[in-house]
Amino acid sequence: MIFQLPEVPLSRAMPLLRFGTVLGFLLALVALPASAAENNTHSIPPYTASYEATALGNTLKARITLNHEDVQTRMAMDAHVSGFLRLLGRFELSREALMNRQNGELQLARSRSQQITPRRERKVETRLDRDRGLAIGTIDNEHFQLEVPDQTLDFLGSLYLIMQRLERSELTRADNRSTVQVLERDRLREYRFEYGERETMDSPIGRLETVRIDRRTDDSDVALSAWFAPELHHVPVRFDYEADGRVFELNLTQLEWHDPIIDLTDE
Repeated sequence: MIFQLPEVPLSRAMPLLRFGTVLGFLLALVALPASAAENNTHSIPPYTASYEATALGNTLKARITLNHEDVQTRMAMDAHVSGFLRLLGRFELSREALMNRQNGELQLARSRSQQITPRRERKVETRLDRDRGLAIGTIDNEHFQLEVPDQTLDFLGSLYLIMQRLERSELTRADNRSTVQVLERDRLREYRFEYGERETMDSPIGRLETVRIDRRTDDSDVALSAWFAPELHHVPVRFDYEADGRVFELNLTQLEWHDPIIDLTDE
């Protein structure tokens, strides 16, 4: 016997499409400028963290991976929605950032992202030309070029950087605030980031002490927050995205530390 799923009129499904905005908060959760005092690019071990969020009977699953490759660091993320929304089509997101350390500062070398929804598919690839102060890339094969400050980062680069700054105790007080230019596709946005309260929360790893970082901006009523666990090298254990009076929580479900990579060329 073959069961056929009922067709859902798009007009009735539009309220549910807003769950797709949960993907949005993964694009720009946290960001902070690079620190000239950075001494150890590999202070955070390689890992893979899995997260889940639920809303309106749907589940968003995300995975973030960090790996060190010689003098470079690579961070990648993928996310997808399962549940009722899958009747309408695919809701998927992937991102990757390749970072270098130059003159004691973390610098973005390359960035890519792909977002798929029932209405559209967008692919962005960017490289940073530090000598000319330019971000050069394509959006759906359309070329763009943008002047950017030297310490501009994307989402994943900034996520890694805030973990580094917390790990080195460079963010320790409620009066620690920063403003940063963040590259989002072919434009720059300015965000303020504030050190929040210390909180205790439950996770699959156990009960953890965390520190909250909040993002604020003057041109949007969207609020973003992330909780980082010192016991886990400040890996984030929760992300919150607030918009239109709703809060979506993305919680850690699994954390795996990678085995160290053995350099066979070292005698």
